[in-house]
Amino acid sequence: MIKKIINFGLVGVFATAIEYILLIVLKEFFNVDVIIASGIAFTISLLFNYVLSIKYVFVDKKEMSKTKEMTGFFITAIIGLGINQVMMYVLVDMVNIYYLFAKVVSTGTVMIWNFISRHVFLEG
Repeated sequence: MIKKIINFGLVGVFATAIEYILLIVLKEFFNVDVIIASGIAFTISLLFNYVLSIKYVFVDKKEMSKTKEMTGFFITAIIGLGINQVMMYVLVDMVNIYYLFAKVVSTGTVMIWNFISRHVFLEG
């Protein structure tokens, strides 16, 4: 379990770096609304996270079809995206917290959701 947590963390750092870079570029250079930019960045980093998580973190369940595996991963990811978007909206638009600080809070919450839900679904 320790190795899994370390690998999950490393994959998460890489995916999070992609997400934050995209968020900043979209917001600061292309003036995209922060909620939209956050959703786009989250989705793109999710694709990287999926490939790396399946390869390096969660063991491939032989009895689970790839379709079921992908479906489970993306269902948990869609819920994570919902958590991210709601938190960003509340923290940025309603509480007026700077968007990068709000993103840190959102990232931590979604990270916990992702690990627990993917562990339960992909490894049961």
